[in-house]
Amino acid sequence: MSSDTTTQPLARSAARLRWAVFAAMALMVLLYLAARLGGHLGVVRVEAQEHGPPVWGRIIGDVRMLLLIVALFQLTQMLGRIAAGDLFTRPVIGKFRSFAFWLLLMALFSLAAPILAELLNARAGGEARLAFRIDFREVLTVGVTLVLFLLARLLERARALDEEVREFV
Repeated sequence: MSSDTTTQPLARSAARLRWAVFAAMALMVLLYLAARLGGHLGVVRVEAQEHGPPVWGRIIGDVRMLLLIVALFQLTQMLGRIAAGDLFTRPVIGKFRSFAFWLLLMALFSLAAPILAELLNARAGGEARLAFRIDFREVLTVGVTLVLFLLARLLERARALDEEVREFV
C-alpha cells in the first residue's frame, strides 16, 4: 500500500463522496416514490414522465430506478473500501466493475424496454402504427459505462504495477 500521508486525503474524499451518494440515493428514492404514489411532497408537487405505453411505463420506471439504486449501492461499497484505505485491491476493482455493470444494465434496459413495450402493446392491440423513441442520453450512458469498464481494466493494471513496486521494496 501507499503511505498513509498520501492516501489520507483520498480516503477522506471517498468517505465524503460515499455519504453524498447515499444522500442522493435517498433523495432520488423519496422523489420517485412521491411521484409514483401521488405526486405530493408537502406543498411540492412531484411529477414523473413515463417511458413507453401507459400499461408498461410505470413498470419500466420501477425497474430503471431499482437498477440505478443497485448500481449506486455498488458505488458506495467501492467508496467505503477506498475510505478504509484500499486503493488498488481486487475488491475495490470488483465493486467498480459491478457498478459499471449495473449502470450498463440500466442504460440498456432504458433503451430497449420502451421499444419492446411498444411492440407488445401494438401486437396486443393490433395497431399498424408504431412509435419508437430513442433517448440519446441513454445511448450516452451506455457509452460512458463502456468507458467505465475500460477504467476498471486500467485499475487492474495499476494494481499489478503497485504489487510490482511493493516487491522491490
